[in-house]
Amino acid sequence: MADQLQLFEHLPRKPYCTDDLGAGLQIRPANMATRRRYIQVNPPWLRAWIIMDVDRPGGALAWDDADLPLPAWSSMNPINGHAHLAWGIEAPVLLGQHDRQKPMRYLAAVESAMTAKLEADPGYSGLITKNPTHSHWRTAWAPPGAGTYDLGYLSEWLDLPKHAPRERPERVGVGRNVDAFDYLRHRAYREVRGWKRANGPGAFIYWQKHLYDLVLDYTGLEHPAPLDFREAYHIAKSVARWVWNRFDLDASDARFSALQAHRGRAGGAKRSAAYEDKRASARLMRASGMSQKDIAQKLDVSDRSVRNWLKETGK
Repeated sequence: MADQLQLFEHLPRKPYCTDDLGAGLQIRPANMATRRRYIQVNPPWLRAWIIMDVDRPGGALAWDDADLPLPAWSSMNPINGHAHLAWGIEAPVLLGQHDRQKPMRYLAAVESAMTAKLEADPGYSGLITKNPTHSHWRTAWAPPGAGTYDLGYLSEWLDLPKHAPRERPERVGVGRNVDAFDYLRHRAYREVRGWKRANGPGAFIYWQKHLYDLVLDYTGLEHPAPLDFREAYHIAKSVARWVWNRFDLDASDARFSALQAHRGRAGGAKRSAAYEDKRASARLMRASGMSQKDIAQKLDVSDRSVRNWLKETGK
């Protein structure tokens, strides 16, 4: 049991837990939560475990059928054979951190590919799992030292390119965090200027609360299993701090101006090239005997343009 309990070194200080999902979740100190049938094993700001919900008989062995590495544990319902399978992540992944986006997106891709390969429940949010230390479940543990992997190793067992994060990633599991984080940071970039101008007493606190409300509303509307309020809080807190303290408004304005100037130059060059083609066509048409009016109608330009083009050639 000592080895098994070490698996919970990242357990939240006050996890969600319950003995009956129908009665709802409670928040309890860890020493009490570990005695409940269901428990939250990942903190709201960190992923230390990839957990899959396989809702079919024989779920505990789904990893073997799917040709995946041995999980750290599988907890099976002895009545129907449905199971939760958990793999440890060697380097736990922070969620919703601006400077840690790549690991979060990589984890979302791995999780999505594992869900597909296991034919696991895509609607499972991963918030709570069958408590593997509870006697209600039939739990199989990996040998000491097994069941924990780095994401690169797990990806070798998966068809990852199909599941790489897209502009709108899967909206379940860690994909919800990716999606909510992307939505919130882009809103924050657009809105922070007005909030910083106000900059009155408590401006940052109100700013953070505003982002928290935004992400809660968004995930409630867009995700089949919305983010827990604590997950939403940590995303809002991270985005609020980063954008307020590190997003350079002057540099952003300069980049935008440079982009607009580049687009203007590119557009001008494109228009000039198009008109050059029409100039050449106008000269050829004139040489064949067409009138200026007919040329203008044919090229869908004004008579003045045709007259000016022909003046350049002296015709």
